[in-house]
Amino acid sequence: MFRVFSCLTAEHDLRLVVLAGLVCFVASIVAANIFHRAIATRARTRWIWIAIAGAAIGYGIWATHFVAMLAYEPGVTTGYGLVLTAFSLAAAMVLTSVGFGVAVGTSGRWGAMAGGVIIGGGIASMHYLGMWALEVPGRVAWSVDLVIVSIILGMCLGYAALAVALTYQDYRGTLGAAVLLTLAIVSHHFTAMGAVQITPDPTLATDKLSLSPGFLALAIAGVALSVLGMSLIGVLADRRLASRTARFEEIISQLSLARQQLEDSQLELQEQTLRLDTAINHMVEGLCMFDAEKRLVVCNERYARLYQLPPELLRTGTSHTDIIRHRIAKGILKGDSSECAAEQFISKLAALPFDAVSSRIDEFADGRLIRVTRQPMAGGGWVATHLDVTEQRRSEAKITHMAQHDALTDLPNRVLLRERMEHAIAVTRNGGLDLAVLMLDLDRFKEVNDTLGHPAGDALLRAVSTRLRECVTETALIARLGGDEFAVIDYVTNPAVEAAALAENIRKALCEPFDLGDHRVTVGTSIGIAIAPRDGNDSDVILKSADLALYSAKSGGRGAYRFFEPEFDELMHARRNLERDMRDALVGRQFELHYQPFVSAATGETCGFEALLRWHHPQRGLVLPGEFIPLAEETGLIVPLGEWVLRTACAEAATWPTSVRIAVNLSPAQFRSKELVPVIVGALASSGLAPHRLELEVTETVIMHDCEAVFAVLAQLRELGVQIALDDFGTGYSSLSFLQRFPFDKVKIDRSFVDELSGVRAEARHLARAVVRFAGSLGKTTTAEGVETKEQLDILREEGCIETQGYYFSRPMPASDIARMLRRDEAAVRAA
Repeated sequence: MFRVFSCLTAEHDLRLVVLAGLVCFVASIVAANIFHRAIATRARTRWIWIAIAGAAIGYGIWATHFVAMLAYEPGVTTGYGLVLTAFSLAAAMVLTSVGFGVAVGTSGRWGAMAGGVIIGGGIASMHYLGMWALEVPGRVAWSVDLVIVSIILGMCLGYAALAVALTYQDYRGTLGAAVLLTLAIVSHHFTAMGAVQITPDPTLATDKLSLSPGFLALAIAGVALSVLGMSLIGVLADRRLASRTARFEEIISQLSLARQQLEDSQLELQEQTLRLDTAINHMVEGLCMFDAEKRLVVCNERYARLYQLPPELLRTGTSHTDIIRHRIAKGILKGDSSECAAEQFISKLAALPFDAVSSRIDEFADGRLIRVTRQPMAGGGWVATHLDVTEQRRSEAKITHMAQHDALTDLPNRVLLRERMEHAIAVTRNGGLDLAVLMLDLDRFKEVNDTLGHPAGDALLRAVSTRLRECVTETALIARLGGDEFAVIDYVTNPAVEAAALAENIRKALCEPFDLGDHRVTVGTSIGIAIAPRDGNDSDVILKSADLALYSAKSGGRGAYRFFEPEFDELMHARRNLERDMRDALVGRQFELHYQPFVSAATGETCGFEALLRWHHPQRGLVLPGEFIPLAEETGLIVPLGEWVLRTACAEAATWPTSVRIAVNLSPAQFRSKELVPVIVGALASSGLAPHRLELEVTETVIMHDCEAVFAVLAQLRELGVQIALDDFGTGYSSLSFLQRFPFDKVKIDRSFVDELSGVRAEARHLARAVVRFAGSLGKTTTAEGVETKEQLDILREEGCIETQGYYFSRPMPASDIARMLRRDEAAVRAA
């Protein structure tokens, strides 16, 4: 920069430098104005203006250079080669015209950037061709770094000038673009002049044909006149073309107007008729209109087909009563088809208000349901629509059933159980009846699952539900709460006798062997009993009492039933011991993460791993999450434990390939902690794991605890780039509404549906396929859990499921085995 400053102050006549800058600025003003004119025009005229603008600024670059060169005093005699001098002017004009054209013809900022680079190239080409034309009795040396800086300055400021000109097409844009163009030319020239060093050498002679500085001044004036002439020609051409275009458009407009006036009267009637026919005959609903005298005005084809109306009843003026009699006589409507029934139905319709909107559901003899909506008209009469809502009602009933029932056993789920319990407890408050609540947990169910597999476990659960139905009366309600946990509620008058008898019947029934096809298993059950209102006066309290009684029954050796007692010292002591052990385990690092992969259904490639918590207890050995997570959530230990899981999983995942993700489950207690988001941010920061590689899985149960607060936290996490997955999709009653309220990145299909894909029950298979297909149609990544057979995998591929997870691919593994698995996958991909 000192060299540039020294060259400008010591080797230039500052008066001519100012003149060069003024010439450059005037040319830039002209070019910017013409460029804006080019933007406002179209077709061939635009390119004429662009060429004129390029010529104007090209001349400005050329004139600035050579006026500044007149101010340059290198200490030796100078001259300019004729051919290269002329060529430098041509290069400046052509390249700047191309730059303007690219900027106008390319949308977005890339057009301005590309045009700016080309204009910068034009400035550089003109300057260095002009310097090549310089002939002096001496040697010319260049500073490469300043040459590069000069070119970059021209390109960057050229881009800025075009960006301003394209954004602001008023006088401010013109002035701003002109200033930036001037800076581009002047900064390039004087930076480039700072890069040149001339060493006098008397032995070198100049070309006799070179131009003298005086002649060059005349040349600059001549080029100026040429540029002005080109601009004048462009203006005249633009005006002439605009005049012709205006006359042509005026003629076309007059012809179109005349033709339109000629055809309007005919088209209007045809269009009105076509609109009416199209509207009424393509409606999903049947449509009919009756006047104040209850006579038919118009109806559509759907209405006629719906009620099988003959042509004579479709004529304008047909009585509404005649149409109704036809419906009943044909047996279309459900019920009696006698004349008396017809008169009663007509009287019922006549009683409907004619001055207000009314709606009813008519049931057809074939089982269809038709919603009839009547809308009164001004002056009397009405318009009615008849919509077949049979499938809608069936779908609503099916969705309601799915929301309130377990998909595997078709028993009521926890949601419906709570609803029925609240009603039953309200009945007990009136006296005379008590409510027995039995909580059941199958003994040795885990052994069946682990040794025979999940299909056998599911078959066992279905068989248990069948036997439970055989043990209870019609007033009882059986529910599956999840896993191998069931509940039975029933009214009793003598709790000690009737509840105990019911529990004993259930115990004996479930102790009998179960035939599961290839296997015959015996499990048994433990039962906890609570009586309302004695042991609690709301559903939460009574369920907790029954659960504590169940815990006591299981602690006593299983295969028994226990009534709830206020004094469960041993149970509480055991729970306190477990809580203490968990606190010690956190400090003593007894917890460990195992990882189960989820893979691409299409390629079999491992997409990521789900982190699963394991506890290595010093005395009990390996303790699974189901035994300690519920207590951890109750006591709040899940918060520090969850933080440890997040940090450990992120740190481990950071060592994997960048394409492999890590999934971590979140519990309701973690969302109640205000530290969840900072903990996740800290885990990502300390591990260096990219946010998009972390997937956080939440279940419907998590969201239901505090819907708005959970969605707010999830939104914060999603802004960080973390992926959010809805786990156990299809098992709850609000999954669809949650998907509407929050843009989950992934939906995890519950294993109960995957199991049914290859099940024996056709209805269950169809329902499972429908859930998988629906999840895939949401446009989100879908992961199917619990895949254990190739048949299930093939069906999931067929239904468009993207990812799969289950024992078919791998059981959960320690972190030390992951690298080996990923290397094996990588080798398989290379081999393929």
